[in-house]
Amino acid sequence: MLKTFAQAATVDPPEEVLMTEFAREMDVRPLAPPQRHAEVFRMFDALLPGQAMLLVNDHEPKPLLKHFQTQRSDLFDWSVLERGPERFRVAIRRRAQDGTRNVTEYLEGDHQRLDALLDRVQQSSEAGAFAEASESFSEFACGLDWHIGAEEHVLFPAFEKASHMIGGPTMVMRGEHIEIRRRMEGISRALAEGRADEIGPAIDELREVLAAHNMKEEHMLYPMADEAMGSPGEQDELVRRIQAF
Repeated sequence: MLKTFAQAATVDPPEEVLMTEFAREMDVRPLAPPQRHAEVFRMFDALLPGQAMLLVNDHEPKPLLKHFQTQRSDLFDWSVLERGPERFRVAIRRRAQDGTRNVTEYLEGDHQRLDALLDRVQQSSEAGAFAEASESFSEFACGLDWHIGAEEHVLFPAFEKASHMIGGPTMVMRGEHIEIRRRMEGISRALAEGRADEIGPAIDELREVLAAHNMKEEHMLYPMADEAMGSPGEQDELVRRIQAF
């Protein structure tokens, strides 16, 4: 199996509905800190299944995430879009179906989210909207950086401990992460310097690398991790730890 793997903004009122991918948006920076969590939960509870809200904050909202994990446990998805230093943005989505999750479902869903963001980058750059492309790529890079970090610092150690498998599939993935980061840096430089003729080919190359990488994770590593963790409860607990990274 290992051989195959290696190959292979303030809104007033807060409830204003926006004409974007987000059903609602809330900038909590003007609110007094004791009011913030209650207002966010009030907005989240008004979302329909599958809808998302955009949260804007002045610090990384880790306490709010912990509060969500306690009060809304399996009802939400949390995606980091921007990590400061002055502004932090998070997408909070109401899950279409609640219940426990495993690593495969959770991280495969994040792959799909990131793929859609990369599509947006390419569409904007092809239309000559380079400022928009740069903004979308910043979200993509932030999300992929988080994804890779969560795998390397939470998922991989948990899998290695549970499976007693050191230096196998996780070593392959760590090596590929280095190449993925290198290609991300190249796209970022091309966008910053306005080298339009390089952006499209660089995105295509990154997409090709990601497709092969994600397939290995989705069809081999993630299911292996779920099996190693055992019960649905243990799988869900690992997802919570990844989410909190």
